[in-house]
Amino acid sequence: MTYILGWKNYNSVFLVGDSVITIEHPNTDGNRNTFRNQTTFGEDHIYEEGKTVSERWLKLYDLESKVILAISGTVEEAYEGINFLKMYLKTKIDIKEAFENSFRDRDVGIIAGYMEDDIPRLISYNCKGHRGTHEHSFFEVVHSGLIDNSFEDQTEEFFSQIESKPWNEDQILTSIIAVTQSFCFQENIIIRGVGGFFSGIRVNKDGVNWQKDLAFIPFSYNGKDLESNQLAEIFGKATPVMTQIRDSKLLSCSSLVGDIKKARQTFSNFQPEKGVNPEILKNQQSEWDAKWDVKLNKNCDLLDSDFYIFYNIQKPIVALVYSKNTKPFEIEDGKIKFKYPNLKSFIIEVFSAVDDDLTLYTSF
Repeated sequence: MTYILGWKNYNSVFLVGDSVITIEHPNTDGNRNTFRNQTTFGEDHIYEEGKTVSERWLKLYDLESKVILAISGTVEEAYEGINFLKMYLKTKIDIKEAFENSFRDRDVGIIAGYMEDDIPRLISYNCKGHRGTHEHSFFEVVHSGLIDNSFEDQTEEFFSQIESKPWNEDQILTSIIAVTQSFCFQENIIIRGVGGFFSGIRVNKDGVNWQKDLAFIPFSYNGKDLESNQLAEIFGKATPVMTQIRDSKLLSCSSLVGDIKKARQTFSNFQPEKGVNPEILKNQQSEWDAKWDVKLNKNCDLLDSDFYIFYNIQKPIVALVYSKNTKPFEIEDGKIKFKYPNLKSFIIEVFSAVDDDLTLYTSF
């Protein structure tokens, strides 16, 4: 299955989606045709008789820098609908009408965002238990996918608290991803066909923008006295994860993947195995590598990110989000070193849950 969500304020539409795909097949021992056996966040891929659940694709699309999409359901049918929508976008047809024509009668759930006369529009197809196309109001959360209702409730509670926040668009999108990514630490959601990295995209009158570079640092307290500013001595081994998106491809850098040789991988949008020239895909990846590989891998080596998201993965989950300018630590040779004046307040925050659910603290 999958999990995607959409939301809009008076300026932008925001979409977020996971990266796990469920594939049914005739293999009796599970189809292990995956790059690695774990997701970016250390979840074990599922190989069962007739089914594989693994991290494989971005479920978010930037179409002609006009429309952003999140997909769930049968990916082949979603891809066919996207190809039709791309053609419609080159004509003068109304975007909502193009959306309806492209996905009507398809076994998919789709959330889309676009601008119309500088007003953000959020529409969906087969989402929130409704068949057909619906347009959604400001501050309404739209979900699609199979996930526990408690996570939907938790997410909607988060959105109800940010309507009056003075956050910019990148801060909002980062916070949404921080909340949804916490799902995999709260519960083993991959058994529901949901998980892997969550990515985000937004659109406003200035165009389409992917998420900023994100560094995730999950940890649990090792019980030692707080006598040092080294993260490893306070919390045990740090396990940072970074996600960076360029030209609609995401580079995942993970220290939670067991095989260090497979800790870094790029992810693209879904491409059907049949009907796409493999040589063209190979050339596209080579061009992307030549443009971005060195730069993005260096960012991973140095843990150089726009935002830093810490998770205390002991129950209840506590998450803290810092921007590059507000982080209470220095990065030296890719290692985290806290500044003494802020260490005590950091410790207090990461162990101060408001209730039994996720508690999110932000410092932008």
